[in-house]
Amino acid sequence: MTKQSGDQLVLKLFKDSNALLRGHFKLTSGKHSEWYFEKIRLIENPAALEKLVDLLADKIRREVPDFDYVVSPAYGAIAIGFLAALKLGKKFAFSQRAEEKMTIRSGFSGLEGSRAVIVEDILTTGGSIQEVVACLKERQVAVAGIYVLVDRSGGAVPIEGKPVGSLLALKVEAFEPDACPFCDQELPITKPGASDKKT
Repeated sequence: MTKQSGDQLVLKLFKDSNALLRGHFKLTSGKHSEWYFEKIRLIENPAALEKLVDLLADKIRREVPDFDYVVSPAYGAIAIGFLAALKLGKKFAFSQRAEEKMTIRSGFSGLEGSRAVIVEDILTTGGSIQEVVACLKERQVAVAGIYVLVDRSGGAVPIEGKPVGSLLALKVEAFEPDACPFCDQELPITKPGASDKKT
């Protein structure tokens, strides 16, 4: 794992919360990796999570002056997005998968025609964020910005032609299953998290 850019404090908060794991992991994208950012460990540690979200909210405040909602995908990013919305004084909504399609959770009102910032936890391939963008477009919601705590691509994955804002951008290698060196070594694999995404 090579450090490209970002804030050492962010990495320290992950490490101090035992939220940076090393092993053989299957990511939500289906790819395999030696490193995994376990955001649940941060959610278990509200004081550390609040410090990260303070940094994220400051960045959003500087870069996106005009928007109405923070939207986050279920489940891991809900706490992050909700806390960001609270600190930014904005409304909050979340998306979730229903029958393998990302949709806005029923019951939220006022989204149509609004401007939203998407807040996600970790970016690897951008697939989940693309799903959120698509479901917001179906509701005529303009995406004013996209932000993550950690960008595992090191800034190499733009969404809608624009870079994703992050607190920490690291180039973390991820492998297709048929080209995974850890599979070749027959190391046990772990699939952490639960996004309801079928891979």
